[in-house]
Amino acid sequence: MWKEASGRKKLGWVVATIVMSYGVVVFVLTTVWYHDQMVESFHFFNDLAEWKQLDKVAHAFWTFNVCVFVCRILRWSGLKENIPIGALIGFLIVSTIEVMDGFSAGYGASLFDLIANALGGTLFFVQHKIWGRIKLFNKFSFHFTSFAALRPSLLGDGFLQEIIKDYNGQTFWYSWSLEKKWWPSFLSIAVGLGAEGMVFGRDEQNALHHFSPYRKFYLSLDLNPNFFQSKKTWAQVMIYPLTLFKCPAPAIEFSTQGVRFHWLYF
Repeated sequence: MWKEASGRKKLGWVVATIVMSYGVVVFVLTTVWYHDQMVESFHFFNDLAEWKQLDKVAHAFWTFNVCVFVCRILRWSGLKENIPIGALIGFLIVSTIEVMDGFSAGYGASLFDLIANALGGTLFFVQHKIWGRIKLFNKFSFHFTSFAALRPSLLGDGFLQEIIKDYNGQTFWYSWSLEKKWWPSFLSIAVGLGAEGMVFGRDEQNALHHFSPYRKFYLSLDLNPNFFQSKKTWAQVMIYPLTLFKCPAPAIEFSTQGVRFHWLYF
């Protein structure tokens, strides 16, 4: 009887946490992203050609990691079948943001965003079904660029806005440990995707203002979160950022501008 009451109490805390977290996300986006957007009737918008598709990579990243977060707290509550439920809730949380886009005069709901959300949730779900855990982590890193100052209303003004809006400084990583005897188990190989030169969303808009956007790919090293796993709650909280953020490390950049080596890339 006590265990059932304790389980219900935990589940109540989980539901409250999910609702509060979603509220925080909506508040931040409303404050940072949508605060200067006019509201109009709901509509769709084809944005596939924008931002070198890096915004789609961002959608997949956010969905993947929201699924991770939701499943963690569902597991803590004692819910055994937490993977499919967590994947579905994660997808719905990120996808409902499209509703705000749909009412925004500057944007619109995007079918391609929804597809990217589904891919992020699928990457999470399939790994658990195949391996019973995550081996390929979807991570994020950010560095300031000079482009945000050229158009702060779109690319952000200050850290909180720029980390969300400035795709020029965002890099999305897929971090994988080789799991070989000769490979250090605490290290992963990370492949990153980014872009630069984007002051406007579309290539033709940038060209009119003499900007030349281009995609960038990276090869780097990262810390393997699975190596640092612990059963202690406090340790899990400390380790959690390793599953979300790419560790700064040397990196090789590949692009149409050539090959460039970074001693320490963020």
